[in-house]
Amino acid sequence: MSKHNIIWPIVFGMLFSFLSCQEEYYEKEIYKKIVYIVHSENTINSFKHSFKGAPTEGFISLYCSGSLMPETDIEIEIGFDDELIDKYNYIEFENDESRYVKALKAPHFDIPSFRVTIKNGEPFGIMPIFVTPEGLSPDITYVIPLKIKNVSSGYEMNEELSSILYAIELKNAYSGIYRMTGSLQEEGDNNEPLQVFKDKLVVPIDEFTCRMFLGAENELPENIPSRTLMFTVQSDNSIKITENSTVSDLGESKYDPEKEFITLNYSYMVSEKRYEIREKLIRLKE
Repeated sequence: MSKHNIIWPIVFGMLFSFLSCQEEYYEKEIYKKIVYIVHSENTINSFKHSFKGAPTEGFISLYCSGSLMPETDIEIEIGFDDELIDKYNYIEFENDESRYVKALKAPHFDIPSFRVTIKNGEPFGIMPIFVTPEGLSPDITYVIPLKIKNVSSGYEMNEELSSILYAIELKNAYSGIYRMTGSLQEEGDNNEPLQVFKDKLVVPIDEFTCRMFLGAENELPENIPSRTLMFTVQSDNSIKITENSTVSDLGESKYDPEKEFITLNYSYMVSEKRYEIREKLIRLKE
């Protein structure tokens, strides 16, 4: 008998054995049930919460991977991840503490239950989170650090996708990014007003009050104390601008709820000169 007649059956046998093992491994992998937190791949994920004078509801989702739906209920226990905030701040911002995210304190949120059930035959379950935004600052990123602590016997958790920073994105009916066109003129100047244009961020302070930067000022954190104004939308959609030593309300400011336009008329001081400005702001779609 030639060598070829002896070798080829051995080779085919080894190949068949290898492919059988690979197929068995592949089948185990695709049928394996692994639980993870949705959107946790970037560690932090923002959830919008509106100022409404009452708690607003958000949630995290937990998903069970695998080619087949769970055949039994999966019980998942969630807890706080006490180390996640420090890890995230160091990795993202190192020593720049002004940009650090901060833990949301208990009076501002409520989690009715830290147990989540993924029902038999369903791919995911949710854990409701109620947030009360009143009193929070738009200049701070507040987070709730959460992690999977335990899952039902027979199921696994994805360690890399088991923690998340639930970040609070504050909003009200008027906040967002607006495209501003305005006419700017120094007080007492009889020349034609200067036309100014800028995309501006309007941030919420409470249910009806917002803050934005003056005119076309640079939107830098260090300019917030001296280069911003606050305005409040009244029940008739007229707008009252908060006056101080820098800003004066010139009247006739208003909000158009149908077109989502804001018109602001005010004056402000810069370098010992007072300027009058009329702004028209159009909300940009997200």
